Amino acid sequence: MSEAKCDVLLVMAHQDDEVFLSARLEGIRGDGARVKAIWITDGAKFVPAEVRRRESTSFMACLGIGKDDLEFWEYPDGYSIRSAPEILGRVRESINSYQPKEIYIPAYEGAHPDHDLVNFTVVTACRLEKEEVPIYEFPLYNSFGTRWGRVNRFIPAETTTLYTPLGGKGLRKKLRWIMLYRSQWWIAGFWALLFADKRGLLSHGEPYRRVPSWNYRQPPHEGRLFYENLIFQRIIGIKFSDFREAISGALDRED
Repeated sequence: MSEAKCDVLLVMAHQDDEVFLSARLEGIRGDGARVKAIWITDGAKFVPAEVRRRESTSFMACLGIGKDDLEFWEYPDGYSIRSAPEILGRVRESINSYQPKEIYIPAYEGAHPDHDLVNFTVVTACRLEKEEVPIYEFPLYNSFGTRWGRVNRFIPAETTTLYTPLGGKGLRKKLRWIMLYRSQWWIAGFWALLFADKRGLLSHGEPYRRVPSWNYRQPPHEGRLFYENLIFQRIIGIKFSDFREAISGALDRED
C-alpha cells in the first residue's frame, strides 16, 4: 500500500451518525491523524440538506476537521439502496484514492437501510480492491432481542467489542456535541435512550469493533428489523427483501 492520503476514513449515512463515535474521533484527532469523512445521503427526509450539512460541519470543526476533508454525496435520505451499484463504485474510488489506514462505518444491524448499505459497500469495496485495511463498525440502534429498540449496543458477533473511555467529562462533552444538531431535537426521546445506559457509558465507554464476517444476503438478526417496524414502514416502506435485492444487483455488476 502506498503512503496514506488520509489516516482514517469515516463513511456514514446521515449527518449525525458521527455522534456515536465522537469520543473515538476526538482521540484519533488528538493523535494527529488526518480524517476524511463521507456522508452518502443528503439527510433531507425531514430537514433541508444544507441544514444537516451545516450541523455536521460544525461538529467536525470542533475536532479540527475542516471542510476540505468532508464530502456530502446527497443520495436521497432513506432510499440510498436504489443507487447501490453507483454508491459501491464511488466507495471503491474513494478507498483507492485516499488509501486510509483505518475505516469506520455504522454497524450492520437492521437499524436503517442507509446505515446497512454503507456497511455493505465499504466492506465489499475493500474486498474488491483487495485492500487489507482494518474496518471498524460502531452501533447506533437496533431491535435485536426487543420489540422496540435499543441504542448504542451491538448485535452479538464473533469479534471483540472495544471501548473508548468517556467518564463524566466525556459524557457531558458528548451531550454538548449532540446539542449542535438542532434539527434533530425532535427525536429527543431517541437521544434520551442513548444516555439511558449512563452507567454503561461511564464504566465502559463508546463501543466499536472490527466488522464481523456478515452475510449481507441474510438479515443481521432474527425477527423484525428496526426499519421494518410500523413507523418506518409508513415513512420509507423498505423491507429487508428490498435491501437484499439491491445489494445483490450491486454484487452481480461487480463480480
